Amino acid sequence: MVLVTISIQVYWNIQNYKTNKQQILNTVQNALENSINNYYNDKARSNMNPHIVIKAQRISNEIQPNSNSDTILLYEKPEKEKYLIFNDSINPSRDSLLDSKKIKFLAEKTLMSIREINIDLKKLSRYLNSEFKNKNLDFDYALLYQRKGQIASKYNNPGNRDFVFSVLSKSSYLPPQSELKILFPDIFFKTLKVGLTGILISSIFSLSIILCLFYLLSIIQKQKQLAIIKNDFISNISHELKTPISVVSSALEGIEKFNTDNEPEKTKKYVTISKLHLSKLHQLIERILETSALESNELHLQKSNTEVIDLVTHIIEKFSIHTKKKITMNSLQSYIYILIDRFHFENVISNLIDNAIKYGGNEIIINIEQDDKSLNIEISDNGNPIEKLHQQKIFDKFYRIPQNNIHNEKGFGIGLYYAKNIISKHNGTLELIAKELTTFKISIPNG
Repeated sequence: MVLVTISIQVYWNIQNYKTNKQQILNTVQNALENSINNYYNDKARSNMNPHIVIKAQRISNEIQPNSNSDTILLYEKPEKEKYLIFNDSINPSRDSLLDSKKIKFLAEKTLMSIREINIDLKKLSRYLNSEFKNKNLDFDYALLYQRKGQIASKYNNPGNRDFVFSVLSKSSYLPPQSELKILFPDIFFKTLKVGLTGILISSIFSLSIILCLFYLLSIIQKQKQLAIIKNDFISNISHELKTPISVVSSALEGIEKFNTDNEPEKTKKYVTISKLHLSKLHQLIERILETSALESNELHLQKSNTEVIDLVTHIIEKFSIHTKKKITMNSLQSYIYILIDRFHFENVISNLIDNAIKYGGNEIIINIEQDDKSLNIEISDNGNPIEKLHQQKIFDKFYRIPQNNIHNEKGFGIGLYYAKNIISKHNGTLELIAKELTTFKISIPNG
């Protein structure tokens, strides 16, 4: 569709260009003819011959003009008497026949063109300049007058290589066996200027269609990506839900079928396992509900003045129990207080550390500092860097870096989305910094 649209518009512009080019050539032709006419008009006025005999009559069979329109003919009888015969093949009694002054003027102009074999091109150029000005033609030109195939006179160097276009005069006032040619430069940009409005409209129209088509293509691709993400999310969450349900079901079945002696210790063990997995299931549901609340703007933060160093230390101790990876915290300050929602901020830090443990290297480093403007926390790991293709998408809801449908690590793609939105609600920023280490940086303004 894009190619067809562009082809149609290109074809239309080419045809429009050709039409405008021919229009300019016709304008030059018209300017040249008017200039020749004015040239002979002025000559006729200054050289009126009072001895011309004017007769208005029907032409005899011995003289036949080659035109059906009004014509002035001049011929000589043997006794050298000159006659002007006006042919009116339509109506010989028209008022124009009685206007002897007009006939005499036209006759003088005709005689002038017959009598003079040379043309003053410099004088003719003055008429042509005036015509060019009236017709908004602003390019240089040259004139070449030829008689019997030989150059009789020229004006403004007709041999100039820049003069690639030419127009030949068709005026009937030129002397017999002569021709007058006007030469001028390439009119490509002049033609474009004439058709600029049409070209702009065509370009805007074409660009609009192309943008709409690409926008449609973008929507289709996004829908395709959403379908993939949706299927991935359903697969992940099904896996997450199936595990605690299976464990709880097995525990209940153990109590029902394998605890016939009513052993309190075994019952307590089964109940503890069930409570643990039900708690995980509850956390999963809560996280999904919190994500939904973020989108509907129903989540309201309960901010309080919180000591950050102690909070992060508590989170590190909690994760250190379940991982062999080294987690270290660096800070030049012993105490840092800031106004935050403790519960959601703790979830953000926990999500980032949990991701570093799951997908990062063997060492996790947390740097905390507070300056005059903001609190800055960087959580880095020495694992494989995230490809540029995924760096901007990892904060999208349900987005997970493709692993060829292999789920070695649990998760369903809302942790970073949740973290970024919580930090945004604190008027801060969460960004991925691509350095030697994979680093997530949190910045929250003081106060």
